[in-house]
Amino acid sequence: MNEQKILIADDDGHGIDTAGKRTPLFPDGTYMKENEFNRAVIDKLNVHLKRNNFDVLHVSAGDTDVPLKTRTDLANNTIPNGFGRPADAFLSVHANAAGNVWNSKVKGIEIFYRAGYKEGKKLAQDVQEYLVKGTPLFNRGLKTNNLHVTREAKMPAILIEGGFMDNPDEAKLLMSDAYREECAEEIARGICQYFGRTYIEVTPPAPPLPVGVNPVSIVIGSNDPYSGLLINGSSWVPAKEVLTVLGVKTWMFQKKSIYIGESSVETKIINNTSYIKSVDLVSLGILKGVFFDPDVVNTKRVLLFPKEAV
Repeated sequence: MNEQKILIADDDGHGIDTAGKRTPLFPDGTYMKENEFNRAVIDKLNVHLKRNNFDVLHVSAGDTDVPLKTRTDLANNTIPNGFGRPADAFLSVHANAAGNVWNSKVKGIEIFYRAGYKEGKKLAQDVQEYLVKGTPLFNRGLKTNNLHVTREAKMPAILIEGGFMDNPDEAKLLMSDAYREECAEEIARGICQYFGRTYIEVTPPAPPLPVGVNPVSIVIGSNDPYSGLLINGSSWVPAKEVLTVLGVKTWMFQKKSIYIGESSVETKIINNTSYIKSVDLVSLGILKGVFFDPDVVNTKRVLLFPKEAV
């Protein structure tokens, strides 16, 4: 049976049209609604949390201003939340404001937790550590207040204020996708630290292959497929992985070429990976044969047959 995942309840404070929750007017007459920032951060955060193997419960889905009691009742599973259990942690994301006019003196990030609740304070500390390290904003520290979400949630709960909407410089940050992404990532890192997990980084997209080079799946027996290349009708295999699985120990990389025993084989270095021709492994007696499935023009897989396996 699979181990039950940790469940995170999260909340994008306020609805999209909640009165007064916006920046002052910019010179061009535009403004940002607070929920535009809150929702963007929560949406991005949930992607990071799911990649890190957390279950996620969004307690304020939709554009309306979900009642605070409904939010905490869902987190507590007093209202059935679909997971059949209370959340293990609760967090609410907001943008701060001291008033409704521009004020350059107010600035920074702060996090609220329930007074006297050690686990809530620890969660706030871990998230604040990463937020202030990863963003350019001033650390206003940890604070306690009689807030509904931190008081009524039956698990460690925090309310994050990610910057001031009435500070003109911070308002521009709050509106930027880069800052929203940074906040989401740093909150996720803090949650991972609180639960004793190593944060799983985003896997960067693979760089494009050169013109005329196409990816192909390399299959050796029952092993998982390797990522190979097809170049001018020849299959090329990742040297390190394939030579290792074939049990070849007498090989080295020297002067941009692969040497197998005393023999140098043609080598291509593409996107920092060294590739060799599978047909050269046949010539050296390491492979018995190479099969293109279904054929060299339409192949989706290249099957390598070790000498001893045929």
